[in-house]
Amino acid sequence: MGRKSGDMDYAMELKADYQKWFTIWKQGWSDPNYPDGTGLNGARGRIMREKKELEKTDGELPEEYHWLLPPEVPEDFMARTKELWYGGIRSYLRYLADEDYQYLCQVKDSLSREIIKHSSIENVIGYVQGVKYALEHKDFLTLRRHENPERYLESFQQCRERIGEMLLREKKEALADEKGGQLNLFQMGMSQKNGVHR
Repeated sequence: MGRKSGDMDYAMELKADYQKWFTIWKQGWSDPNYPDGTGLNGARGRIMREKKELEKTDGELPEEYHWLLPPEVPEDFMARTKELWYGGIRSYLRYLADEDYQYLCQVKDSLSREIIKHSSIENVIGYVQGVKYALEHKDFLTLRRHENPERYLESFQQCRERIGEMLLREKKEALADEKGGQLNLFQMGMSQKNGVHR
């Protein structure tokens, strides 16, 4: 059964590729950049090659050799489209309701060009617009990337924190310019007790 040609165990590889094909067909592929059809057709191509290699060897062919060849599918085929669709709607609604995302939308137009550039706010807000577009155009590959919304929600929070730090730095620099020099700790907002900075 484990017949080898060179260092390759084609019977074992054939079994693994059939398993991979069926897994992608049911659950979808894990690659965020390619649709499930690409993964299915890749597994199908390997199955065809492995069967040909097995034909060149002597002895009993494995059970998988006699299985039907999986069908070729369109490259843009996606598994679980209904699940991805409803998951995309859930993620989109969570993004819209997120406090940090709402803050980013409110402050975006009031930020300096420098803060917009270095905070990545446009990219972060763009995640939500991307999901909306994907829902409107049935882009299931993009919707699959949003199955776990936690990392996007985290990016809203991190972006808000970055902007807060940048705004504070801008404020300190503006105050320093007004005073004509560097700020001392008291001017930067540090509390003072008995006339001593802490």
